[in-house]
Parts: sequence; C-alpha cells; structure tokens
Amino acid sequence: MAPICKKAVVGNVTIDVAPLETISLELLLRGDERERMKLYAAAGSLGFFYLDVSDSEKHLTDVERLYSITENYFTQPEQELLKDIRENDEFRGYKGGKNWGSLEILRDDVNFSEELLPPIIQADSATVESFISTSHEIVHLLLAQLSKSLWPNSEKHLQDKHRATERNNSSLKVYRGPSLERRADVGDNTHTDGGSLTLLYTDKWGTQIELPWSKEWAWVEAKPGHAIVTVGDTLQALSGGRLYSCPHRVSQPVDGFEERWAVTYFFRPENNVSLVPL
Repeated sequence: MAPICKKAVVGNVTIDVAPLETISLELLLRGDERERMKLYAAAGSLGFFYLDVSDSEKHLTDVERLYSITENYFTQPEQELLKDIRENDEFRGYKGGKNWGSLEILRDDVNFSEELLPPIIQADSATVESFISTSHEIVHLLLAQLSKSLWPNSEKHLQDKHRATERNNSSLKVYRGPSLERRADVGDNTHTDGGSLTLLYTDKWGTQIELPWSKEWAWVEAKPGHAIVTVGDTLQALSGGRLYSCPHRVSQPVDGFEERWAVTYFFRPENNVSLVPL
C-alpha cells in the first residue's frame, strides 16, 4: 500500500506533503541495524529522506552561519556577483537570473588549490571548510551503510567509487530563490541530481518530488535540525537500480515574493568514474 501524503496549509492553499522517512544520524553512527534497514528502504523507494542531525550542534551552527553568509553574498550589487562567474565551468562559481542565484564552491578547491573564496566570504572560510568536512563525513557514512544493505558479506563498496584521495566535483552550493509574485511564473525545472547524494538545508517550502507510485507531485517540508537527503543518478546506476533517483523540482507553493535561502552539499563520485553496476 502506497504511503499517504499528509496535508498542510500554506497561505490560503492546501498542499500535499511528501511522506519522507526520518533517519537518525546518531543511530547510524552507533551501528543500529534497524536504522540501517530504514535507510536502505527509504533510498530504494522514494529516494528522498530526512536525516536527523539534531545532535550535531557544531554542524547546525555552521548551517545557520551559512544562511547568513548566503544572504550577505546575494545582497551584493550585481557587478560584484558577476565577478564570480566561471565561464564554461559547470561546478564552480556564480550563476543567476531574475530573483534567483547560486554560488558553488568545490571541496577540492578548498582542500587542494589556490582558488580563493569571494572576498565577502573569505572571513568565514573556517565555516565553509567545517561544513564541507562534516558533510563529507556524513555522506561517506551513508555510503557505507547502504553498501552493507546492498551487498551483505561482499567486498563490493560504494566507497570504491568515492575515494577521498581522488579528485571529484563534490561541492558546497548555496542558493537564493527562486521566488516570484506569481507561482505560475516559476519555470519548469524538473530534474534528477546527477551526483551520488545531496544534503539540503532550508527553512522554507521550496522542493517538490514526483511520487513514484502515483506520478503526482508532493511538497517536501523543511524541518529544523534535519537535512533533506536526495539519492542521485550515480547511486541508482552503481546499485543496478536498487537505489532510486527521484525526479524533483524547485518552486513555491503560493503567490507572493519571499526571500528564500538554501545550503546544499552535492556529493559526487570520482571524476571519470565508470557508472556500470557494481
């Protein structure tokens, strides 16, 4: 029997809320078998779930600081934002348009190169480094737990495609919007994530997912102390389809402009990795 969406009222609109499972980071760290199986079931059915990180106080402090950093960054004059464009580079720098924008910072650049952060962010480089480091540890834990469920008593490991010593395009990416006076003006941006796992932190409605059992759309509720985790195309491919990369889109549930910020960690495999099933 398919899970049932609950209802929520936003403004004067009633919306369907996606029935996401909640996984405890603390229990996974303790090696709890029931929590590992819950993780596997969520990653293989809906491909979206909440990760309860409420016990990770330093990480949540970094997230809150990154919200402020994001707001400060996007309130700069446009000419300052345009300085951070990286032409023909999919994974670095500023991209933007009317009422929306993003800034992406590669983990490899922070750890291994001389690439400088934008001037307005340089004073908070420790926060950027800390968020990236903790996020990378979290997603590697999720990989290890998923591998145990996918291939019990086997030497197969998803980590083999995500070695820390190899270059990859994992990144911190912060967002503004989109937010428009008319919801109908938000263009269709339906997509799946191309990487392995995404951690999303936000405090407002902004993501809709396509429910695989009905092909209807439901909203993902923002929950304090929780990351919204997305399974990407890479894990779907490496698992032979046993993990599910769910189509989703960014929108707004009601008319009316509202500033919205989001902080994400895009975890990607090694560059040029083969995506044949393990």
